[in-house]
Amino acid sequence: MAAANSIDARTEFRRNDLYEALKLSRLPDQHNASQDGVKRYMSRTPAWRPGGELPIKWASDKLSGKGNILDFPPGAFGGHVYAQAPLAAARAVEEDEEETGSNGNGKLGIHSIQGVFTKPGAIDRPFIYQVTNVHSSRSFATKLVQARQPTVSSSVPAGPFPESDADRPLGNVCFACLTTFKRPAPSPADHQMEGSAQERYADILSQRAPDEWDASPQLDIEAVTTLFPNAGHGGFPMLDMYKVDMRAYNEGRAVPERRELILYRAHKPIPEDDANAHIVAHAYEADRNGLIMLTNSLGWGFNLGSAASLSYSFYVHVNADEAVMKGDGWWIQEVCWPRVNAGRGMMESRIWSPEGKHVASGYQDGVAVPSTKKSKTTEEKL
Repeated sequence: MAAANSIDARTEFRRNDLYEALKLSRLPDQHNASQDGVKRYMSRTPAWRPGGELPIKWASDKLSGKGNILDFPPGAFGGHVYAQAPLAAARAVEEDEEETGSNGNGKLGIHSIQGVFTKPGAIDRPFIYQVTNVHSSRSFATKLVQARQPTVSSSVPAGPFPESDADRPLGNVCFACLTTFKRPAPSPADHQMEGSAQERYADILSQRAPDEWDASPQLDIEAVTTLFPNAGHGGFPMLDMYKVDMRAYNEGRAVPERRELILYRAHKPIPEDDANAHIVAHAYEADRNGLIMLTNSLGWGFNLGSAASLSYSFYVHVNADEAVMKGDGWWIQEVCWPRVNAGRGMMESRIWSPEGKHVASGYQDGVAVPSTKKSKTTEEKL
């Protein structure tokens, strides 16, 4: 590789912890006659941008310019709003619990996140979250969260965003989700699929220590990873993520039978008593690179037209405290794509604890189509 595009994986970038990456400010409530008060929150830290630490402009010029896959739009990582919206819902629930004193039977923990992406997020302005109560009972609650952004850039586009940004005109909803909460309950039955990820892929996982695999690519598409192999974490916040080399396992298998494994843990400790923060960290992790990895399997790694999430549901199968990332154990995201059709792909994620417990699942549907332009081979492009 030429020096111009070489990246030392040891290069130090500032990496925010969860509370800095997803920092929220509480805004004054909104009221109307038809519903309960709407609790409002504002993000303070710019969202991470996939590939933002890579010299994408140089690569685009190198690979023949306009329309190239490396002309990546300056949009926010979708996992940011997907994690921060339910975190705002969790903070609203905590306010409700404090006001009513109704958490005597254990805290309400996130049970599911069911989200819809409607437009890309911008990194130069905050997200404004409007949290509305849908249903509340002694053991179960549901919040609707709608995210909007100001129609103009922040007065401090690199952040931290001033609270005065919340007074600017807002655009249309860019993300909406229902977040459900449930109190802890006993488990009269406990069953999961036979063989944890640790057991089924033991031979592969035993080849290296978790942090000896390559760091998860900042943008996991072949046109980028070929130019910038093992570029390191960059400024990716919250989590340390490593991608297991599954090429030998996937060789010759049909796309629905292929698997990717991501090993991860918190970059900096998250307090164990904030289980909802741990859960949104798992959801943040599970949204990274999924549909992009699918397009590599489909042979579009140098010829991608579009890959974008449409809807994403995340379910926690255990009591919230069992999703807490304790100590230095490594969690596993097991990824597969059971269905591809109609210009879309369905991604399934299983989240496994270090002890081999199936803690959560994610189901993501999104656009996945090749470019209409004729693709070039790797050699031609490089």
